[in-house]
Amino acid sequence: MATLLQTLLIETLPEDTDPILHAYLETVLPAMEREFARVPALGGSFAAHYQTLSQMGDKYAREKAERWENRADQSLLVHVLNALLTAENLSGYLGPYQALSNVEKRLLYLGITLHDYNKYCHSQGDYAPKAREVSDILKLCRELGEKLEFDAFWSDWRQYLSEIGFLAQNTQFKASTNAYAANWPKFYLDSRRLQCPLRHLLGFADIAVHLQDPAGLLTENAGDRLREHLRNLNINKQLVYHRLRSGLGSLTNGIHNALLRFTSEWGWEAILFFASGVIYLAPPETESPDIAELEEFIWEQISQLLGSKMLGGDIGFKRDGKGLKLAPQTLEIFTPVQLIRQLPQVIEACVANVKNPATPKRLENLSLSESEREFLDRGADIRADRVAEFIILVQREFFKQCPEYITWILKALNLEGRISPAQTQVQGGGTMYGWYHAAACYVANHQTFTPEEVSAQLSELADNLVAWAESNNLLLALHSPTREVFSNYLSQYLEISGSPPVQPAFQQELARYEISKTSAAKQPICSLSSGEFASEYQKETVVLFKPQQYSNKNPLGGTKIQRGISKIWSLEMLLRQALWAVPSGGKLEDQKPIFLYIFPAYVYSPQAAKAIRMLVNEMARVNLWEVKKQWLASGMEGLRSMDWLLSEKPEAGRLSGDKYASSDLLLMATYCIRTQNKNPTITDSWVAPAFLSLALPLLLGVKVVATSSSVPLYNSDSDFLESAILDGPAGFWQLLGLPASLRIQDFSRAIERLLITYCLHLDSRSSGKDAHWQDLPKTVREVMTDVLNIFSLADEGLRRNKRDRPTDEQVQRYWQLAQRWVKGDSIMAEKMKSIERLVREYRQFYKVSVTDSSHAILLPLSKALEVILSAPQQLDDEELIWQGAGQIEDALDRQKVYHRPILLDKSVEYSLRQARELQAIHAFMTTCVSDLFGKMYRGDRALLQENRNRIKSGAEFAYRWLELQSKSFTDETQT
Repeated sequence: MATLLQTLLIETLPEDTDPILHAYLETVLPAMEREFARVPALGGSFAAHYQTLSQMGDKYAREKAERWENRADQSLLVHVLNALLTAENLSGYLGPYQALSNVEKRLLYLGITLHDYNKYCHSQGDYAPKAREVSDILKLCRELGEKLEFDAFWSDWRQYLSEIGFLAQNTQFKASTNAYAANWPKFYLDSRRLQCPLRHLLGFADIAVHLQDPAGLLTENAGDRLREHLRNLNINKQLVYHRLRSGLGSLTNGIHNALLRFTSEWGWEAILFFASGVIYLAPPETESPDIAELEEFIWEQISQLLGSKMLGGDIGFKRDGKGLKLAPQTLEIFTPVQLIRQLPQVIEACVANVKNPATPKRLENLSLSESEREFLDRGADIRADRVAEFIILVQREFFKQCPEYITWILKALNLEGRISPAQTQVQGGGTMYGWYHAAACYVANHQTFTPEEVSAQLSELADNLVAWAESNNLLLALHSPTREVFSNYLSQYLEISGSPPVQPAFQQELARYEISKTSAAKQPICSLSSGEFASEYQKETVVLFKPQQYSNKNPLGGTKIQRGISKIWSLEMLLRQALWAVPSGGKLEDQKPIFLYIFPAYVYSPQAAKAIRMLVNEMARVNLWEVKKQWLASGMEGLRSMDWLLSEKPEAGRLSGDKYASSDLLLMATYCIRTQNKNPTITDSWVAPAFLSLALPLLLGVKVVATSSSVPLYNSDSDFLESAILDGPAGFWQLLGLPASLRIQDFSRAIERLLITYCLHLDSRSSGKDAHWQDLPKTVREVMTDVLNIFSLADEGLRRNKRDRPTDEQVQRYWQLAQRWVKGDSIMAEKMKSIERLVREYRQFYKVSVTDSSHAILLPLSKALEVILSAPQQLDDEELIWQGAGQIEDALDRQKVYHRPILLDKSVEYSLRQARELQAIHAFMTTCVSDLFGKMYRGDRALLQENRNRIKSGAEFAYRWLELQSKSFTDETQT
């Protein structure tokens, strides 16, 4: 079954992709995911590196571990994959005499797959061969090739093992190379082709995937080395870049994508994607871009997306008890003429309260005669609501100081003799009751009009209104402060090759900051940013959180504190509404959303960037029941092959063309996870994000920051070193003892601990489809307290499901979960061993069927605990042992003989059997008193009493597990 990474790449690759690359993705990639996903190519945990190096006897273990820890994380999986795809992309620019043959392409892929074999060896606690040790290098390449399924990709790969080893060893052009062909066994390929183009393709790709920022082309030596490789490959291109030194999410991704479309007209071809920008291959003679033209194009792209959503009524408008409101940006994107003409279709989308129209309630506030009220009731429905909302909104936004508007509307509705202008302006509490009166009257005069016909009449009215207003010069020209602020934002943050950004003077910045912090500021300071750009009052038509949600308490004797939002963040919020289809005005915040900000680990190839776009656009809601099922069945392999996407099965090239042209690339992808429960708790909101924060870096090699903040914590992955950061997670995360920042080597333990607790919780505390995640901290606390609580939780789940005993599969599952849980915890591990040893000892003299009751299964242990807990404290251990042994023997005498294995052995004299049985009972009781009571519970009867049920639950599962092991052994012996 295809893995998630396979599916994403195969579905987004063009249909004409080289079949050799397809074959690699279908055969080698899954094996590479298995072997390389948890191996750090760069970065990693100090503790893990130091432990490995110390075990290897490296005298510089601490220095090396500290040096590696100070690099940002990048897994060997993503390092190799992006390097391979980058080399493949670059090979398309080779001239006809340098173009790669099919054999050379396969060598390129396999060489780069193994080029960091030393890091794989280090992860296994072994030293890699030295550059001079050619035979050892080839042996290692052969072993790795077999692990990575090279046979399925290319049956003849062993024939070219020398070439593969040569390329793997000599990818770099500086350290640890052995590039003399004479030092290697015979090559089947011309060694000159290995040197160029293959080595230079590999060298370019390896350097490229170490870059963390597009500006590295100018600020790092890597830029010069990349250009040198291009010259050696005779690729007549230059490397250029664009970078945006700010990361907001939807807005900055929109800017990046507008730049990609704009630069494509210059012949710039994107080859490397970063969270902050893109590196391109451009024609050798590329002119500097016209910044004004570029800014106009970007604004047009952003405004077109917003405009299309606004005219559909999806964003920019909100109706509440006081009528329809619009966002300030709506007036800044459309001219008054455009907006008035399009308003009827917006009204139709936004005013949809057919079952509960507002007009009857508005008319109740007017002084009307009985006959007039009876007449108006004929038109007091959704049709009148729409007419009234149109008239009120247009007057408020465009004709507030124009009395002629009122007269013109009444005349257009043929109401000038029936309703006076003064009557239309009657209002209360900010609601215009008068226009509802006029609208109801108009509809009552045209009772046969359907809602659709009323919308058509409104469209005609809007056209006539525009014509009248233009002839009388009543409409103002379009003025867009947002457009001006957006231009200022680009000038400060956008860098593009050939056009240095305009940096504002320090004095100008200081003056702007000082004004924003004083009463001289005309608008309140933005609660999401530093007040760098002009702001406006928070509008519920714009913000996704509740307006004023983050205000401090008002000072005594002071004015009410008002929080603002900058024009830039208003654009970001509107774009999130447009792209995510989420409600504004605080309804999203009621769902306690958690945002996942997904970054490339250093860099994406174009194919990987498309794959991440597909993931975010098509990822299905995380089903933790399915996660549990797949993980228990197949571990991480089960998670890789789980149905992550909305599509049913992968289809090559399904999303490669123009079908998804509207779904732009996401250089810093933002994924919003909302809880579906009513009144969700913090725990509810963090359950799925906590899992995804661990799973996505493991499965895709990306870096993830999970936070409840609408504001991204970082602009780029270069701002932090870890692979995953959980910003303020729910309490269960700390209870699990997991760090909030995780490096690559931390993931195995973290995801295992998390999924064990999820599985136990779903088994024991869920009810039907309700997982009761609010009780997860209780589950975590119990398991962290005592490993035996795993079995207590299992019993709780069985009782909840009205089952008498666990199935064989459940016994195996819980026993394995407990064994995995205690790894690395010597105290917990010893407790598990003690419980197993106790059960093994009493199974020597007492056995019943697993179908018997728990009381029957636990009889010897129950008797032993009863004696220990009830005996006088002055008894010494030996007296306690003999007393317990006697009571156990008495209890056995009342059992059937076939429950006493030692007595069943008729090959031994009966008196000897009795003696052996007593000896076994004495040994069991000795273990109970010395180990269980004396060591594990420190001779504290109260503590033993408190843990009595846990011990018995663990012992029952141990008994059932040992019986399964015995049965399995018997079956194998008979076979």
